[in-house]
Amino acid sequence: MGNVPEIKKKRGFEDYIAAFLLILLTVLLSIQVFVRFAMGGGLAWTEELSRYVFIWSIYFGCILAAKEDKHIRVTALVTALPKRWEGIIITVSDITWVAFNGFIVFHSGKYIMSMFRYPFISQTMGFNIVWVYTIIPLGYFMMLVYVARMIFIRIKKIMHKEDVAIIDSRLGE
Repeated sequence: MGNVPEIKKKRGFEDYIAAFLLILLTVLLSIQVFVRFAMGGGLAWTEELSRYVFIWSIYFGCILAAKEDKHIRVTALVTALPKRWEGIIITVSDITWVAFNGFIVFHSGKYIMSMFRYPFISQTMGFNIVWVYTIIPLGYFMMLVYVARMIFIRIKKIMHKEDVAIIDSRLGE
């Protein structure tokens, strides 16, 4: 294969939050399983909190995928095109994605504001559910920023007539 130097990626706060959320989810579910099978009961708050943590961890996984340009995309048709067109088509699709993210950020932000005015209280834990829902505008905004960053990098490469590689996000390849 050759001696290719390994590039160390700088970890951002998103990496640590995602890792923390997955650890927290594992601990909460372990507590729930232990209490249910060892003590014959259940803790409603662990089940509810684990559901909320799971939602947040999914969004942070999406944010990390966008940050590393490893989000899911269908590339069968795109990879059949000449290299120059490959980058252009991916860039146009990402611009569409940024527009969609902006739409979601705007409308979910309005929804979040209405939830502050008219709170919806969680059944078991008794807090305003708006804190769970804030991941929607936050997550989409962060994805918007990272995808926009990748668009600018791609446009710069296209303008310099460089090949724009599509990152293969399949495991083990």
